[in-house]
Amino acid sequence: MLIRTLATVVALTLAGSAGALEIHLPPETATYQPSALPGYQLVQRNCMTCHAAQYASSQPPASPRAYWEATVKKMKKPFGAQFDDADMPAMVDYLVKTYGAERGAATTGAAVARPAAAAVPPANGNNVQTMLAANGCMACHALEQKVVGPGFAEVAARYRGKDSVAAVAANIRSGGAGKWGPVPMPPFSQLSVADAATLAKYVLSR
Repeated sequence: MLIRTLATVVALTLAGSAGALEIHLPPETATYQPSALPGYQLVQRNCMTCHAAQYASSQPPASPRAYWEATVKKMKKPFGAQFDDADMPAMVDYLVKTYGAERGAATTGAAVARPAAAAVPPANGNNVQTMLAANGCMACHALEQKVVGPGFAEVAARYRGKDSVAAVAANIRSGGAGKWGPVPMPPFSQLSVADAATLAKYVLSR
Protein backbone atom coordinates (compact mmCIF):
# COMPACT_ATOMS: atom_id res chain seq x y z
CA MET A 1 0.00 0.00 0.00
CA LEU A 2 2.84 2.38 0.92
CA ILE A 3 4.67 1.60 -2.31
CA ARG A 4 1.51 2.26 -4.34
CA THR A 5 1.00 5.62 -2.59
CA LEU A 6 4.60 6.70 -3.24
CA ALA A 7 4.28 5.70 -6.88
CA THR A 8 1.14 7.81 -7.21
CA VAL A 9 2.86 10.86 -5.67
CA VAL A 10 5.85 10.48 -8.01
CA ALA A 11 3.58 10.12 -11.04
CA LEU A 12 1.60 13.24 -10.14
CA THR A 13 4.78 15.22 -9.55
CA LEU A 14 6.22 14.23 -12.93
CA ALA A 15 2.93 15.03 -14.66
CA GLY A 16 2.83 18.46 -13.07
CA SER A 17 6.41 19.17 -14.10
CA ALA A 18 5.77 18.07 -17.66
CA GLY A 19 2.74 20.34 -17.93
CA ALA A 20 4.41 23.46 -16.53
CA LEU A 21 4.33 26.36 -18.96
CA GLU A 22 7.08 28.95 -18.93
CA ILE A 23 5.86 32.39 -20.02
CA HIS A 24 8.16 35.14 -21.27
CA LEU A 25 6.65 38.61 -21.29
CA PRO A 26 7.96 41.20 -23.74
CA PRO A 27 10.34 43.75 -22.21
CA GLU A 28 8.84 47.04 -20.97
CA THR A 29 9.58 49.76 -23.53
CA ALA A 30 7.50 52.71 -22.27
CA THR A 31 9.33 55.31 -20.23
CA TYR A 32 8.42 58.38 -18.26
CA GLN A 33 8.97 61.67 -20.06
CA PRO A 34 12.50 62.89 -19.30
CA SER A 35 12.73 66.04 -17.21
CA ALA A 36 15.21 68.11 -15.25
CA LEU A 37 12.78 68.09 -12.32
CA PRO A 38 14.09 66.11 -9.31
CA GLY A 39 10.96 63.99 -9.25
CA TYR A 40 11.74 62.43 -12.63
CA GLN A 41 14.43 60.11 -11.26
CA LEU A 42 12.31 59.34 -8.20
CA VAL A 43 9.33 58.36 -10.32
CA GLN A 44 11.56 56.23 -12.54
CA ARG A 45 12.89 54.42 -9.49
CA ASN A 46 9.73 54.17 -7.40
CA CYS A 47 6.85 53.72 -9.83
CA MET A 48 7.96 51.34 -12.56
CA THR A 49 8.49 48.50 -10.09
CA CYS A 50 4.70 48.10 -9.96
CA HIS A 51 3.22 49.42 -13.21
CA ALA A 52 4.08 50.70 -16.67
CA ALA A 53 4.77 54.32 -17.50
CA GLN A 54 1.52 54.47 -19.49
CA TYR A 55 -0.36 54.78 -16.19
CA ALA A 56 0.71 58.41 -15.83
CA SER A 57 0.12 59.35 -19.45
CA SER A 58 -3.39 57.86 -19.37
CA GLN A 59 -4.58 60.13 -16.54
CA PRO A 60 -6.86 63.12 -17.32
CA PRO A 61 -4.61 65.91 -18.66
CA ALA A 62 -6.46 68.55 -16.63
CA SER A 63 -5.77 66.76 -13.33
CA PRO A 64 -4.69 69.31 -10.68
CA ARG A 65 -1.89 68.98 -8.15
CA ALA A 66 -4.28 67.66 -5.47
CA TYR A 67 -5.26 64.79 -7.78
CA TRP A 68 -1.64 63.71 -8.22
CA GLU A 69 -0.97 64.06 -4.49
CA ALA A 70 -3.90 61.75 -3.78
CA THR A 71 -2.72 59.30 -6.46
CA VAL A 72 0.83 59.11 -5.09
CA LYS A 73 -0.45 58.69 -1.52
CA LYS A 74 -2.82 55.95 -2.73
CA MET A 75 0.10 54.06 -4.25
CA LYS A 76 1.86 53.98 -0.88
CA LYS A 77 -1.22 53.33 1.22
CA PRO A 78 -3.23 51.18 0.75
CA PHE A 79 -1.34 49.72 -2.26
CA GLY A 80 1.95 49.40 -0.37
CA ALA A 81 4.48 51.03 -2.73
CA GLN A 82 7.90 51.17 -1.12
CA PHE A 83 9.12 54.78 -1.22
CA ASP A 84 9.86 57.42 1.41
CA ASP A 85 7.31 60.07 2.36
CA ALA A 86 10.07 62.62 1.67
CA ASP A 87 10.03 61.61 -2.02
CA MET A 88 6.35 62.46 -2.50
CA PRO A 89 6.47 66.26 -3.04
CA ALA A 90 9.08 65.98 -5.80
CA MET A 91 7.26 63.08 -7.44
CA VAL A 92 3.97 64.98 -7.40
CA ASP A 93 5.65 68.08 -8.80
CA TYR A 94 7.09 66.12 -11.71
CA LEU A 95 3.82 64.32 -12.46
CA VAL A 96 1.57 67.38 -12.42
CA LYS A 97 4.03 69.41 -14.51
CA THR A 98 4.57 66.60 -17.00
CA TYR A 99 1.18 64.91 -17.26
CA GLY A 100 -1.30 67.13 -15.41
CA ALA A 101 -2.81 70.60 -15.24
CA GLU A 102 0.56 72.33 -14.78
CA ARG A 103 1.99 70.79 -17.91
CA GLY A 104 4.43 73.19 -19.52
CA ALA A 105 4.93 75.25 -16.36
CA ALA A 106 8.51 76.28 -15.67
CA THR A 107 10.21 74.82 -12.61
CA THR A 108 10.29 78.30 -11.12
CA GLY A 109 6.49 78.43 -10.95
CA ALA A 110 5.61 80.31 -14.12
CA ALA A 111 2.04 80.58 -15.33
CA VAL A 112 0.38 77.25 -15.90
CA ALA A 113 -0.19 76.25 -19.50
CA ARG A 114 -3.54 74.49 -19.90
CA PRO A 115 -3.19 71.37 -22.04
CA ALA A 116 -5.29 70.79 -25.09
CA ALA A 117 -8.44 68.80 -24.50
CA ALA A 118 -8.14 65.11 -25.21
CA ALA A 119 -10.04 63.72 -28.15
CA VAL A 120 -12.94 61.59 -26.97
CA PRO A 121 -15.03 59.33 -29.19
CA PRO A 122 -18.65 60.42 -29.62
CA ALA A 123 -21.40 58.56 -27.81
CA ASN A 124 -23.10 55.84 -29.80
CA GLY A 125 -24.93 53.92 -27.10
CA ASN A 126 -22.32 51.17 -26.87
CA ASN A 127 -19.13 52.95 -25.90
CA VAL A 128 -19.54 53.90 -22.24
CA GLN A 129 -16.57 51.71 -21.36
CA THR A 130 -14.53 53.42 -24.09
CA MET A 131 -15.34 56.85 -22.69
CA LEU A 132 -14.55 55.72 -19.14
CA ALA A 133 -11.15 54.50 -20.31
CA ALA A 134 -10.41 57.51 -22.56
CA ASN A 135 -11.06 59.94 -19.72
CA GLY A 136 -9.35 57.97 -16.96
CA CYS A 137 -12.56 57.77 -14.89
CA MET A 138 -11.68 54.49 -13.22
CA ALA A 139 -8.38 55.87 -11.92
CA CYS A 140 -10.39 57.76 -9.29
CA HIS A 141 -13.69 55.87 -9.13
CA ALA A 142 -14.94 52.33 -8.70
CA LEU A 143 -18.44 50.92 -9.04
CA GLU A 144 -19.00 50.46 -5.32
CA GLN A 145 -16.20 51.59 -3.01
CA LYS A 146 -14.48 54.97 -2.74
CA VAL A 147 -11.06 55.24 -4.37
CA VAL A 148 -9.93 58.87 -4.78
CA GLY A 149 -13.49 59.93 -5.54
CA PRO A 150 -16.78 58.29 -4.55
CA GLY A 151 -18.00 55.00 -5.92
CA PHE A 152 -20.66 55.25 -8.60
CA ALA A 153 -23.21 53.59 -6.32
CA GLU A 154 -22.71 56.36 -3.74
CA VAL A 155 -23.18 59.03 -6.42
CA ALA A 156 -26.34 57.30 -7.62
CA ALA A 157 -27.72 57.19 -4.07
CA ARG A 158 -27.15 60.91 -3.57
CA TYR A 159 -28.54 62.08 -6.89
CA ARG A 160 -31.71 60.03 -7.17
CA GLY A 161 -34.38 62.29 -8.67
CA LYS A 162 -35.87 63.59 -11.89
CA ASP A 163 -33.01 66.03 -12.66
CA SER A 164 -30.21 63.69 -11.59
CA VAL A 165 -28.81 63.01 -15.08
CA ALA A 166 -28.51 66.72 -15.86
CA ALA A 167 -26.91 67.44 -12.47
CA VAL A 168 -24.33 64.66 -12.68
CA ALA A 169 -23.54 65.46 -16.34
CA ALA A 170 -22.96 69.11 -15.40
CA ASN A 171 -20.62 68.04 -12.57
CA ILE A 172 -18.65 65.84 -14.96
CA ARG A 173 -18.12 68.68 -17.43
CA SER A 174 -17.38 71.39 -14.88
CA GLY A 175 -15.52 69.43 -12.19
CA GLY A 176 -15.60 70.74 -8.66
CA ALA A 177 -14.33 70.48 -5.12
CA GLY A 178 -15.72 69.99 -1.63
CA LYS A 179 -18.67 67.78 -2.55
CA TRP A 180 -17.01 64.46 -1.79
CA GLY A 181 -13.88 65.38 0.12
CA PRO A 182 -10.77 67.52 -0.17
CA VAL A 183 -9.53 66.22 -3.55
CA PRO A 184 -11.04 68.23 -6.43
CA MET A 185 -12.38 66.60 -9.56
CA PRO A 186 -10.87 68.06 -12.72
CA PRO A 187 -13.28 69.42 -15.36
CA PHE A 188 -13.99 67.32 -18.43
CA SER A 189 -15.26 70.17 -20.58
CA GLN A 190 -13.99 68.43 -23.71
CA LEU A 191 -16.97 66.07 -23.40
CA SER A 192 -20.08 67.05 -25.29
CA VAL A 193 -23.30 67.51 -23.33
CA ALA A 194 -24.59 64.28 -24.88
CA ASP A 195 -21.53 62.27 -23.94
CA ALA A 196 -21.55 63.65 -20.38
CA ALA A 197 -25.20 62.65 -20.11
CA THR A 198 -24.34 59.14 -21.34
CA LEU A 199 -21.72 58.79 -18.63
CA ALA A 200 -24.11 60.27 -16.04
CA LYS A 201 -26.79 57.70 -16.92
CA TYR A 202 -24.23 54.93 -16.52
CA VAL A 203 -23.12 56.21 -13.12
CA LEU A 204 -26.70 56.60 -11.92
CA SER A 205 -27.60 53.08 -13.05
CA ARG A 206 -25.23 51.51 -10.54
